[in-house]
Amino acid sequence: MPRIGLNSQILFLSSSVSWRVIDHDEGSREVEIQWAKHHNSLMSTHGDVTNDDERIAHDLAILAGAAARAVASYLRRAVSHVESVDFKADHHDPVTVHDKRVESALHVLLGYFVPGSRVLGEETGERTLPRKFDGPTEEFTEHFEFPTSPLVQGARRRCTSLAERVRWIVDPIDGTANFAAGMPYFNTSIAAELDGAVVAGAINAPIMDHLFLADLTHAWLRTDEEDIDIHAQGPTSERDAVVLSYHPSLHSFIDDPAGSAEEYARLASTYQAVRRPGAAALDLAMVASGRAGAMLAGTMKPWDVAAGIHMVKVAGGNVVNAPMGTDLPDGVRPGVAAWVGSMEAPVLQELLHQADSRRSGDARPAQDDGDRS
Repeated sequence: MPRIGLNSQILFLSSSVSWRVIDHDEGSREVEIQWAKHHNSLMSTHGDVTNDDERIAHDLAILAGAAARAVASYLRRAVSHVESVDFKADHHDPVTVHDKRVESALHVLLGYFVPGSRVLGEETGERTLPRKFDGPTEEFTEHFEFPTSPLVQGARRRCTSLAERVRWIVDPIDGTANFAAGMPYFNTSIAAELDGAVVAGAINAPIMDHLFLADLTHAWLRTDEEDIDIHAQGPTSERDAVVLSYHPSLHSFIDDPAGSAEEYARLASTYQAVRRPGAAALDLAMVASGRAGAMLAGTMKPWDVAAGIHMVKVAGGNVVNAPMGTDLPDGVRPGVAAWVGSMEAPVLQELLHQADSRRSGDARPAQDDGDRS
């Protein structure tokens, strides 16, 4: 057993899982003393991994979650004080100064965690972060703070040399329309790719104080009190399930109102209830945690779905990710049908397949809708 010196810090991580001892006398070397009261404890969410890729994925999940939480207090303050809203494609696609400020802050945080990593963000597109971290910007220090917990700093030390092997896919405010209206259903979503494949995701809902996390093997919910394993289990049939749906899209209703109404009627008659909450990443976290039975959409962007699709799969759910006329890789495509592992979803899949077939025969890619941004 490693020595626990007088200068050690003991961080209690979960009432049923693990103590983490940070021994400052040993150069801040981390020592984990793990114990379990139950065979299905949450030890995996605190580093119980042996494979190198799993270790890296777990660390990236911790860092993504830390970045998402680092901007949460700012968003909680700002949500009630959105004074002006601009629009991108049309009036269904709002953007605020807070979207841009938070994405800039996330660049600082993620560049600090993994210098030289790449980021794909909703507001600024794709770029490579500086290979040398020169400190925070003046705007960052005015509004945000760096995470300092030993858990985060340990993950940072292990990941700092990964550089361009890592790409972050970032939505600073998923659910901007809700946020701008002062509604609580919005989140910050960050997926982490390693060598081109999504290996971790974090979805933080600031008002709910819910941080959903996933690495390669486990998904869990972190609150201030505890970490809880989540599983995509719930209803056993479509008729017993609530579906969070953006299909048919707003543009589909405009272009083909009769056909869209028919498809919506089929969805509504099949499921217990249809909801259109307006924040796709958080919707997918709801499926991953079994709170919603299914989610359906056809016009998503990579930052809307990358973290959530990964989370649903890791949590034991099912996902069909349709290209909808694009050449994007699986995991970041516009068409999404996701459902819990405890049920079959033939109607959900059929509706997505029909939409994908129509779009694949069309030269145009799926048109973006702003009602889930």
